[in-house]
Amino acid sequence: TADKTGLYPFPPYTHTCLPYPSILAPAMATYLQCSSTLALPMNSSSSLPPAPLTLSKTVFVNESKVMHATGNTLRVFQPFQDASSSPDAFIFSETGRGVSSFAYSLKLKRLAFSSRRLNPEIVVREYPPANAADPPEASHVLTITDGTELEYVDLAFSRDGTMLAALGGVSDFKLIIWEIKDKTATKIVSLALPCACSKVEFDPSNPDYVYCLASSGEKVLVYKTVKILDRYESDLSTFTLPEGAAISSVAWAFSGYLAIGSVDGSLAFFSSRTKEKIKTLAAGSPAPVVSVVLSGSHFIVCHKDTSTFWYPKNEDAIPSSQIVQKASLENEAAISLLSSLDYSRLLLITEANCMHEVQMDVDEPAPEEPSEREPEPVSMIQFEDAPKELEPEIVDFERVNSFHARPVTSIASLVLAGKAPVPTILTGGSDGVVMIWKDDTTPKNLGEFKIPNGSPVTCMVAFAGYPCFAVGTADGILRVIHVTGRGSIDSSGDLKISVVYAEKLAQVAITSIAFSQLKLAVAAGSLNVGFVLTCEPAKPIVPIATFKGSSTTPIAALLWQPNNHLLIGSEDGTLSCVDASSVTLSPVAEELHTEWSCRLAGVKHLLALAESSKIGNGRFFYAVNLGTKGVECYAVPDGMFGEADPEIKPADVAESGAKGAVCLVASPSGGILASGGAGGSLSIFKVGDGHASTTSTLSAHVGPILSVCFSAASSLLYSSGADGSVVVTELVNASAFDATPSSGDFDFKASEEASKDLEPPADGASFLEKTAAALQVRQEQESKMAKNEAFEGIRDLSTRLRAMLDHNASAPDLEKMARNEFVIDLAGQDEINTANAAAAAAKREKIKREDTMKDMLASRIRQECWDSMQTHACKVNSLQLQDISVKNFPVRKVPAAQQRQLDLVKHLRITEINEIQLKTGDKFSTCFDNLTSEVPAGIKWMVNAGLLKATSSADEIAAQLASLSQSDADAAAAPEGGEGEEDDDPVPLDVSMSSPLPAFLYNPLAIRTDAQRKTQILLLNELVRLIAMDFNKQFEKLKSAKEDCVGILEGKNERIQEILTELNSDEDFFKPTFAKSEIVDSFLTLSQDELTTTVYESKKDREARLKKEEEARIAAENNKGDDLPTRALTDMMNNTLEVKKEAITEDSLVREEWMDEVPFEQMSEEQRKALDDYNTQAKFIAEALEKQRKAFELELKKLRSEVAEIIKAFDDKVLGVYKLRSAVQTVIQTQELYCHRLGLSIMKREDCATAMSEAEEKLAGLNVQKDLIQSQCNAFTAKKEEEEEKYNEAVSDLQSRERGFRKDIQEQAGTTLDQDTVKMLLNLYKSNNKGAGDDDDGGSGVTSYSGNRTSGNMSSSRQSVGRRSSMSARRSSMSRRKSQSSRNRRSFNSTEDGSNLGPLQAAMQEAQKMAAQGLWTSPKDPFLPADDARAKALRYAEVQLRDYIPLNIDDIPESFGKITDQIWDKLNDLRKVRFEKENIVQVQAGKLKEAVKQMDRSKEQLNEVEKSIEAVHVSFDLLVEQDGLDKKNIEVLTTFKQGQDAVEQGFVATDYGDAILIPLSIIESTNKEIRALGDDKVKVLTNTRNFRKRINYMTWEHEYLEDKAMNMDQHYTDFQFLRVSAQVKQVLSGVKTESDRAKMERAEMHLSKLHSTHKSKKAKLERENRKVAVAIKERLAENSRLEGQLKDLAGNVGVREAIYKSRVAASSDGGGSAASRKMKRVTMRRKLVDLARAQTDEIEFLRQELDRLRQKTFPSFANAARERVANHPDERDDMF
Repeated sequence: TADKTGLYPFPPYTHTCLPYPSILAPAMATYLQCSSTLALPMNSSSSLPPAPLTLSKTVFVNESKVMHATGNTLRVFQPFQDASSSPDAFIFSETGRGVSSFAYSLKLKRLAFSSRRLNPEIVVREYPPANAADPPEASHVLTITDGTELEYVDLAFSRDGTMLAALGGVSDFKLIIWEIKDKTATKIVSLALPCACSKVEFDPSNPDYVYCLASSGEKVLVYKTVKILDRYESDLSTFTLPEGAAISSVAWAFSGYLAIGSVDGSLAFFSSRTKEKIKTLAAGSPAPVVSVVLSGSHFIVCHKDTSTFWYPKNEDAIPSSQIVQKASLENEAAISLLSSLDYSRLLLITEANCMHEVQMDVDEPAPEEPSEREPEPVSMIQFEDAPKELEPEIVDFERVNSFHARPVTSIASLVLAGKAPVPTILTGGSDGVVMIWKDDTTPKNLGEFKIPNGSPVTCMVAFAGYPCFAVGTADGILRVIHVTGRGSIDSSGDLKISVVYAEKLAQVAITSIAFSQLKLAVAAGSLNVGFVLTCEPAKPIVPIATFKGSSTTPIAALLWQPNNHLLIGSEDGTLSCVDASSVTLSPVAEELHTEWSCRLAGVKHLLALAESSKIGNGRFFYAVNLGTKGVECYAVPDGMFGEADPEIKPADVAESGAKGAVCLVASPSGGILASGGAGGSLSIFKVGDGHASTTSTLSAHVGPILSVCFSAASSLLYSSGADGSVVVTELVNASAFDATPSSGDFDFKASEEASKDLEPPADGASFLEKTAAALQVRQEQESKMAKNEAFEGIRDLSTRLRAMLDHNASAPDLEKMARNEFVIDLAGQDEINTANAAAAAAKREKIKREDTMKDMLASRIRQECWDSMQTHACKVNSLQLQDISVKNFPVRKVPAAQQRQLDLVKHLRITEINEIQLKTGDKFSTCFDNLTSEVPAGIKWMVNAGLLKATSSADEIAAQLASLSQSDADAAAAPEGGEGEEDDDPVPLDVSMSSPLPAFLYNPLAIRTDAQRKTQILLLNELVRLIAMDFNKQFEKLKSAKEDCVGILEGKNERIQEILTELNSDEDFFKPTFAKSEIVDSFLTLSQDELTTTVYESKKDREARLKKEEEARIAAENNKGDDLPTRALTDMMNNTLEVKKEAITEDSLVREEWMDEVPFEQMSEEQRKALDDYNTQAKFIAEALEKQRKAFELELKKLRSEVAEIIKAFDDKVLGVYKLRSAVQTVIQTQELYCHRLGLSIMKREDCATAMSEAEEKLAGLNVQKDLIQSQCNAFTAKKEEEEEKYNEAVSDLQSRERGFRKDIQEQAGTTLDQDTVKMLLNLYKSNNKGAGDDDDGGSGVTSYSGNRTSGNMSSSRQSVGRRSSMSARRSSMSRRKSQSSRNRRSFNSTEDGSNLGPLQAAMQEAQKMAAQGLWTSPKDPFLPADDARAKALRYAEVQLRDYIPLNIDDIPESFGKITDQIWDKLNDLRKVRFEKENIVQVQAGKLKEAVKQMDRSKEQLNEVEKSIEAVHVSFDLLVEQDGLDKKNIEVLTTFKQGQDAVEQGFVATDYGDAILIPLSIIESTNKEIRALGDDKVKVLTNTRNFRKRINYMTWEHEYLEDKAMNMDQHYTDFQFLRVSAQVKQVLSGVKTESDRAKMERAEMHLSKLHSTHKSKKAKLERENRKVAVAIKERLAENSRLEGQLKDLAGNVGVREAIYKSRVAASSDGGGSAASRKMKRVTMRRKLVDLARAQTDEIEFLRQELDRLRQKTFPSFANAARERVANHPDERDDMF
């Protein structure tokens, strides 16, 4: 829109009007003009800067168009498909930051909107404007300032458009209301809201009420505005849902009711007048309520899951619980539900950015026809009054529009192949969907492709000359998609979308894509790696090469050159080039090397590159970046750089907005560039050879633009922004360019790949990883070969060097060189050594600083967490028990301040005990007796009292818990009152500081003050610490026991290991170990396994360490047996340490070989003797070994049993301590719970005291306010009495003048008048004398009065003339009323000649009728009766002042005679005075009414304040009562068995506030009585049951016999009345009848005949259908011919009008008289009118003939089609 800045040179609201010549400097310059959008309402939230993707408000502005905020505009478009197509209208924000809020008044046709800025203004305009070609200033009404500081969250008009409400946003949450009259706005309300609010809306039935919805959804604020004299006051009412449920939606209902929807799906109705809850409607769906829509008879409730329910309205103007109709969508989430202005259909907007419609009216069910069936027998028990549950009718939503659910990230232009090129637009969104749109000013969705895994689209490019495009997604997958169409593409069914290639190129997103039409290749970039893919139709699409940018930053843009070179732009401004001209297909993708690289001067963050395909021939390219606020033109380098770090500078820079450009694209025609700015501005540039110039700029978006794209014909520009909008902009005056046709070469490949699953796995390896693996294999092979070659060279060099060293060693001393002299570069060696030393020193310093920091942190942690503990945490694990371990209680050290505080409390407690004992005279008492006498002594259910007395000993705690496990029988056997035992051990009289801590504790029943509670808390905390320390002693004993046990077991394990070694057994045995958690300071030491790195050790240090270890080993070997431990052991054993005897083994006896080789018979005597000796020794050794084995096994068994006993004994100890710890833990937690309860009691009392103080302050403030209001009320009462006195005086004066009328008129007449004359004059005196134009309610019509009388007497002829004129006036008035009523009685669907009307004409006539009646909304508007009632109330409230109208001659009755002029004048004078007095009375009545209103208002305020004071008094009394109860309340912890707790348990916590304690004796006695009564009842019931059994049996037997007798009677009666038919007679006589088989055959023959007849009829009907189809085709052809004739006629009329205009112009230029020229124009106009009338008659005849043919062909569908089509071509009125 053309605004004050002059940046938007195009007309407002529409794209069809011409621009203003004054704005455009060159007449034919190309400029931008917004045409349409491809997005749903998306706007920013209430914040600065705006956050994108928040759905905005959507409202209807007429029957078929809605308005919403999108981008930087307010857009008006048609959501319904059946509406006549018209271009979108746009209203631009002047700030460029979008519209924060808007409102529309349907009655006044006014639009109020506020642009986002500091100190924003509200602009009010007329919409639609009177003339679309007028500038926006022409429709401007007013501008409102001084409202809020940052932005308006919401705006709302009242129903009549006279009030405007606004909500202020962050920093000043305000509600501002203005009263708008004509072109001025008066602020009447400005309130600070108690919380942030997001929505405001007036009550349609009363604009004095307005609600504000809290942003948090906690409450709804309703303000009532009351006008008192010249000022306004507001009353606040707050509404919340029960149990604090969150509010999801609010809507005004009938009679001032508020419909508040909850997040749980329920709907509550409140009265804004009485502040009462009316009804809660159960949730039809568990999803939150998003919208409530009202019709005349129903409430329509829409939930978040799109479930929509229709509830009928009952007599109380609230919905009933019966659902009569419902609708829903699957897998959708609703945003809002709107009703059209004619209340005929609903529009549903979902989160997926789709629009759906459904019929709003509910069809009434048809009455059921009465059934002729006999009524079924009614059972003995029936419910006649039970309501009949009706199943709701299910209706379906119909999708009318669909858009992207998330912002569009990429746009491309694609031309489809076919008989004629079909240009389309592709949009890829972050929702993972690619949509295909018709390339037009009003785009239409043709189809969509969904990414299989839903990954967002990051970039996209179309193949020029082919119907294919490539899509890159965030998961690194590149897809090539082929699109084909059939015929004229106008729907999604005409497109076939197929994937021809899909490959995961990288693991990260594809960020840029470029297509080369010359090479038929695609280049794609991901981070700093790129890929080149061949895309020839006859070859497979595969990656053939990879490349990298010359910088480490990601690739920002790719640009193909005409020579098949690829320019690569990195984000840091580095530009490089690779040569892809010679790349061919190979098994492994080739890596392209960089040909040249340079830097773009001044580029901070490169964003996009572009190049004109027509201008420059590849010699120049254009770039945008964040460092330059414009488009820079660079010359393409040739690669011949003379510098080491080359840099190229731009040849030209074209400005592109205040915040610069972020995306860039060149038009297909090559003459225009377009850029999208970071601030939302869209710019176009004219391209020259080496330069570019800015042509036009348009602020169409809020925030950065993500993508821009030209249409195929370069006439439209598409842009998508981060705000979620996609804007279609028309390039006006752009040169024509034909779209490049697409080839069908890819069709065969698409058909081949259609049946294949090309989708790569989401978690699979990428192409880059596969290529890297292949390259790694190849590089490893090449590296191995190169390594071998290098080794050969090194070996040769080593051989030569060693030869030189050998030669040097053998050389004479004078010729011999030193070793360091072999280094050739000594300076380089020193430099390297110096650098290494400096680096090592720096590294050492860094490591030293890091180690110092770590040491400091470690020391602080140790100090806070380790040194501050008196007992550290530790654990003892059992040896063999599973999951059994015992932990100690960590105990912190007691700080000195805490110890001093404890000592002070003990001193105070000693003093208190001494005072108690002194006063009571009891030497063993620690509290007053009357405080603990409520419970008996020796109880075992109260903590810290009786058997559960406080103790710090763990053993005593275990004993107490063991005593609680006694049976109930033992407890019942004890006498009542504590079994005669004493409560506590007596405390010595001399309680001192050394006494045990439990002696200082209070009895739980004796704690009554906060000081005692605080003392008890402090003592209990110390008691918990002592209990933990006492248990820790037991734990330390257990820990020492385990250490001893482990030592014993290790000793026995050594012996077991020796025995197993002797027995050659590898049997496993138990080996005890200590876990880390069992060692207290284990975490302070670092084990070798925890080290992640090792200290660096040089070769020299390693050799020294190994040498030292070897020396230590040799020394230990040499000193074996002579070391210090061995000598000490020898001394300890008194030198009796014996050496172990050599064990007997089988190896000690050697069998010679000859014993096995020589037979016994051939042995000599010596040999035989030797063999006998050998056998004897072998037998002895075997027996010794067996004996030794048995001894070992026996010892092993003994050792194992000892180990098992040791383990069991220790585990038993662990289990005992484990149980003890559980008991101690229970006591500790109980004491801590007791401390918390005491602390909670203190907090409650403090809170109660604070609340009482606040209540007193509030009460004092309310009393002051009451006194002030009371004084105002007294003043208003006095004013009311004063005004009432004045009113009574005026009324009495008027009445006195009326009473003196007879006297005044008699005096004026001079004679005595008769009673009839006086009565007639009195009637004239009292009459109001309404004229002919007056309304019935006393309007302001005026009748002229003639005072031209010639004499004192009026002649009868003059009177008759007056009467005749009056009668004729009455007759004309009656005739007009009759004519008007006859016109109003005409049918809505019929014209004057009785012909039927189409829907468009009917709607137009209805609108005209509404305009004639003064209606501005639909008759179906549910709030229309409220408007009438309010209008009547306003008329009644106004002061009706009447102007004096003299009497007319016609007012004199016809039967009355003459009257003198003196009497006539006196009568008019008296009437004039009466009128004046009546006006005075009216004025006084108005003042009195205003005074009464003020007084009532003050009394109402006084009543409200008094109610508030009463409420504060009530709350204060409750607080006082609660405080008294808290003072009496005693915090006591009790313990009971599960069966003794009869209180109903809660889900989380049980409330024992109303519970009482009952002694077991009462329970037992009561149960005993109940059991006795129960036994008696069982006996009585058993006897009764047996008696009833016998009675029932007798009754059954009696009924059985009666039924049997009745059955026999009916049986014999049937036999007696049996009619003997022919068939029965044949059966009785035995005659043979026709068999069932014959009957079946006859039936089958009949059935076959029926089949043949049906077949012949079906064939006949099919032939007739074919004839009808041919006739339909002929009629359609005829219709098309008639439409062509209509267009020809329209063209002829246009031609003739042009001829006429030219002739008129020629005649005016040729000269002649004005009269002749005027006569010629009149004659020509007459001819044209006659010609147009003749053509209109001809068109009407053709239309009737067409209707006749249609009705003849389709008699049942002609009328239905007329009503269904909103704007049929045959019924258009704008053809001529």
